Parts: sequence; C-alpha cells; structure tokens
Amino acid sequence: MVSQVTDGVDEIDRAILKVLAQDPRTPYADIADRLVDEGYELSAEGVRNRVSKLLQKTSPFFLLEPEEHDWEILRLAVSVADASGARDDVMERIADMPFWLVCKGIGTYDVYAVATAASNADVDALVQQVKTMETVTNVEFSIETGRDTNVDDYLSPKSIEEET
Repeated sequence: MVSQVTDGVDEIDRAILKVLAQDPRTPYADIADRLVDEGYELSAEGVRNRVSKLLQKTSPFFLLEPEEHDWEILRLAVSVADASGARDDVMERIADMPFWLVCKGIGTYDVYAVATAASNADVDALVQQVKTMETVTNVEFSIETGRDTNVDDYLSPKSIEEET
C-alpha cells in the first residue's frame, strides 16, 4: 500500500490518528495490529515514535456530543469593520471571553468562535457582549443541537476534483 504524504502527515499517521480519535488510550501494540489490517507493517515502537512526532504537530481537540449534556454549544460568526487592526482587536477581545475556540480568517466572516454556555440566557449574554464591541458590524450565531463527525474526512483532506 502506497503512503501519500501531505504536510508531513502520511496515510499511516492518519490511520494512527483515527484510532486515537476513537480511543486515546489504545495501546501502541493494538494500534500496530490495526495498521497491519490496513496493510502497513509497523511495530509498537514505530507507532510510539510516530505518535510522539504527531503530538508535536497537533493540538488536542475534544468534540463532546451536544445532545449528551445539559449545556449549550454556541457557534458565533462575526463580521468586523474594515479598519486598521479591527479584526485582531476583536479576535483578542473574544479570546478573553469564555470561548474555547477562536479563529480569524478571510471569507464571509472575520472571526469565528465556539463557546460552551450553561443556558440560553448565557448564550444571549455572550452574543450581546460581542455585538456591543465598537468595530463589530454583524454577529450571527447558532446553538449546536447535533453533529455528524467524520474523522476520515478530517484526517484526509481531498480536493474537489477527487470527490467528483
């Protein structure tokens, strides 16, 4: 089986990450056995070395299922005025709030953020706090009620041409 390399993460690394995403406590020997089933020959020590290198390239990200808890997951999309430093300022201010993921980018929105809130009232308070920031021009939000996560798609980015 040929291993395609993208940004220093190959198919073997993706297979290891997939196993760890399902159960982060999987022993290296068990991961090596699963890799053999997928056509990759790697010892438990080889898996350990790859995991060590992957930990330097990745950050932990835990996706709790929203329907399993009695709190809300708030997703916020923020547009910012076209002023010098405005996007950086808004991002920093939101990052100081109880959002656990804050991203800045280019596209429809300038800042994207995710928070966990105890209630809808807390969601409203967070949204209003962001809306009152001076350079914020628009805030759209949703409360996540369900999710379908496909680790295979996350760990194996494909171009549009590959999909069609």
